[in-house]
Amino acid sequence: MIMVRPSRLIWFLSLLLLLARSPIASADDKWIEVRSAHFTVYTPASEREARKIADQFEQIRALFHAAFPSLRTDPGQPVVILAVKNEKGMKDLLPEQWEAKGHIHAAGLYQQGFDKHYVLLQLDAEGNNPYHTLYHEYTHALMHLNFANMPLWLDEGVAEYLGNATIGDKESEIGIPDPGNVYVLAQNRLLPVETLMALDGNSPYYNESNRASVFYAESWALVHYLFISPDARKQQLLSHFLAAWSASHDQLDAARRTFGDLKNFDNILNVYVRQRDFYHLVVKNSTDAVDLQIATRAVSPAEVEALRGDFFVHHNRPDAGKPLLDQAVKLDPTLAFAHEALAGYDYRNRDMPDAAKEATEAVRLGDTSFFPLYVEAATIMQGGIVVSDDAQGRDSLQQATALLEQSSKLNPNFAPTYEALARVYATYPDKQKAAVSAIIQAIKLDPTDLRYAMQLTELLLSNNNVADAKKLADKITAAAETPAEKLMAQHTAELVAEHQESGNSAVPGAVIFRRNADANTTATATANNPGSAMQRMGIGVEGVLTYVHCDQRPEITLDLILDGGNVSYHIADVAKLTLTAAANGTPPACTAWSGRKVMLWFTPPANPQAPAEVSKIAFE
Repeated sequence: MIMVRPSRLIWFLSLLLLLARSPIASADDKWIEVRSAHFTVYTPASEREARKIADQFEQIRALFHAAFPSLRTDPGQPVVILAVKNEKGMKDLLPEQWEAKGHIHAAGLYQQGFDKHYVLLQLDAEGNNPYHTLYHEYTHALMHLNFANMPLWLDEGVAEYLGNATIGDKESEIGIPDPGNVYVLAQNRLLPVETLMALDGNSPYYNESNRASVFYAESWALVHYLFISPDARKQQLLSHFLAAWSASHDQLDAARRTFGDLKNFDNILNVYVRQRDFYHLVVKNSTDAVDLQIATRAVSPAEVEALRGDFFVHHNRPDAGKPLLDQAVKLDPTLAFAHEALAGYDYRNRDMPDAAKEATEAVRLGDTSFFPLYVEAATIMQGGIVVSDDAQGRDSLQQATALLEQSSKLNPNFAPTYEALARVYATYPDKQKAAVSAIIQAIKLDPTDLRYAMQLTELLLSNNNVADAKKLADKITAAAETPAEKLMAQHTAELVAEHQESGNSAVPGAVIFRRNADANTTATATANNPGSAMQRMGIGVEGVLTYVHCDQRPEITLDLILDGGNVSYHIADVAKLTLTAAANGTPPACTAWSGRKVMLWFTPPANPQAPAEVSKIAFE
């Protein structure tokens, strides 16, 4: 049941945020685990508090589902919640926030990762809504499950709208106005809707570190209008906008189709934000969100150490996490989770032999997670898929296939598993349809990664389905927004054009990278056209450069942090490297590369132990 109530703003409430200090938690606190349908909570607090936290997140998930009933609500990674008692617990896990004087001490954090998402929250946090930022970031994660390159105003507006929700025992309230947003709107002129929709991450109006801005406030107000206004709800304006935008990826066209004359709509929005009272929705909590029959489980000291270490690894502090993981194994060598976490640490650092060793040990000790199986398969596939007529090559391929199929059953929502399955299926002449189905599933699970669409294009070409490959390449071009995505789209279009011009008969699986059984030579691209665009292009990945060694120029070595961890690459001669920059920009000097987000194209090495050779870098 949904009710609508007026929210009368009490301006001085924002001044009543107290900085209360709590008793320091004992190092001997007993931790427990509580599992709900979609979340796992670990805490040194009581079972009652743990269940309340699980229920709150189930209710936020339910609110998102109620707002967008046709969208996915579960990421491909498990969501693990660490609920600490007080500020000391936060300081133990986020020490960097206390290292810099004057740094804001967060009451909550949503940390996305390749294999799992961590939520960190402080139970005794005070204020009107201490978990606003946490709910805001969780909403982002859910939105990005469903849309690639979604409009910035909509992404931030929905996150602000749901981020300020309050979760009660029996009912929840969404759409409550944030006093800061309302104050900004009252003190500033609104941006024209046409301007708001033209903004991107490079705009001076947009600053992630400054949410007290007209952009954030107006984005929230527009979303609030679309969800709360009786006229907008009656006309289903949000649904119509999403449908129009998904079809064209043109925000202004979608806005004009949905809202009509945008100058007139500016007036409507201005009247809406100047109202004295903002209404909000009151929703009865879902009674089946949490299974109250699920029992709690005591967590051993070794597992607490492993959880802390794994969090640090996911929070990009692997040097702090590794000693804790080693300590966990020392305390309990039979703890499967500690070995799973070590496998994740090694996988992140691309130490594949150790990653496979730890993953195998985790499975042997009874680990039931999908991730160790994925790591074992990735190790077999390192450097490419071995395709040969000898028994060892066939066995390796069959083993990788079996591991990935089992991993997909344990977690059917993890897109990288399906991407890997597409690659192994594509090597079997009789599994081409299965390969296409697998990569389509990866695209459904993660529409934000255009590399999956590019891989589907390659598979279609390898099976001589040029017409569908051309259509998909055109869609990739239309969806590409960042310089890196546009470069990817350009190369995909070149690949299709070259295939059309050559008129070659495709060989099933030929586009998939392979390493010969002796690992001494590398075969890429189409088997009957070794000079194809695919070979020249190599493989594209997107990440942040974390280490760049320029002292031996023209030779350069660098590290790129990806979802799975740090990966090393090599540039033999920087003068021969293709460099591109964002629009109206110039590529930076080598010494300024570190910390930059890039799209990097590379050729896999003949020697799987050697770093890949970079051919192109696009700076964002």
